[in-house]
Amino acid sequence: MSHATPAPPEPPSLLTRLTRPREIGRERLALRYARRTVTVPIYLAAFVLNTAAAPIFLLAALTGDLARRRGTIFARCILALWAYLAVETFGLVLFLPLWVLGQGSEHRRLALHHWFARVWARWVFWSIVRLFEMRVEVEGDEAAAEGPVIVFCRHVSPVDNLLPLVFLEGRHGLWLRWVMNSWLVRDPCIDFVGHRLRSTFLTVGSREGSRQIAKVSALGDNLEAREGVLVFPEGALFTPIRLARAVRRMRRSGDEEEARLAEGLRHVLPPQMGGALALLERAPDADVVFCAHTGLEAGSYRSLLAGGIFQQQVRIAFWRVPRTEVPADVDGRTTWLLAQWRRVDGWIEENTLNGN
Repeated sequence: MSHATPAPPEPPSLLTRLTRPREIGRERLALRYARRTVTVPIYLAAFVLNTAAAPIFLLAALTGDLARRRGTIFARCILALWAYLAVETFGLVLFLPLWVLGQGSEHRRLALHHWFARVWARWVFWSIVRLFEMRVEVEGDEAAAEGPVIVFCRHVSPVDNLLPLVFLEGRHGLWLRWVMNSWLVRDPCIDFVGHRLRSTFLTVGSREGSRQIAKVSALGDNLEAREGVLVFPEGALFTPIRLARAVRRMRRSGDEEEARLAEGLRHVLPPQMGGALALLERAPDADVVFCAHTGLEAGSYRSLLAGGIFQQQVRIAFWRVPRTEVPADVDGRTTWLLAQWRRVDGWIEENTLNGN
């Protein structure tokens, strides 16, 4: 009778290691690396081209501005694009040292990459503010910045992605786990840092609703005192058309009470309940912070060229709701979250200036 020792299993091949799934709902590594071989060279080349041709681009922009007689918006947009590409290039050069310095210590790795996220967000946000001569007022950020918290933020412009990073993480050191649109991985710095921190990317319109909800709720695990989860519960940029569609979907689904609460909204979309409720369930000790803002409604990429945010007044408010005030049952939480979102909508209505 043979008692030969069984042969040890063969280690997985390089191809297997590159294509294995990473955590729940994570993309395959091969796809991630393939994407970066495209996006990184494009961004680096764009920075070099914009720097080398800056005099030509600025002269053309100023000529266009003079022809339109509407200030120097085109020139400001050229400078804003250069500032954005500059910080992207800085980040791409820095990521290898950050990766090396973060080896051997999970806490050090997270600290280094949160530091980079703060620097990147501040650079992008304040360069836009200064180039377009915007005025910014913030209230409530001190009380909102102590974790653990779940942060629900209004979403009306690509620029408002930066607000919690600038005013909660940047000012007060709150480490945020982000829930982001998967479209943002086209930005190399967001791609790199988002996958090195405890964050997740969602595909808008995906039919894998349960998997995406699981990805969001997983961010609530083991939240520490200095941590928070950042969510944009509307799931898309606000437009009146999207609001009307959302109310119609609620009525078709038989959610008459939710539709009734949502149809009174004027400035925000109703929150998508699946991920928000799952996150509240997964992080039972976390308080809830809401972020309302106004002044960035014309902050879309197209509106920038039209001067939509030039000299705008931006008002931002954070308020914190203790966890003891959040209902324990699902129905109660649903009604409570909709009521809080109506409060966000009401704050925007009260603080909108000059038709912003």
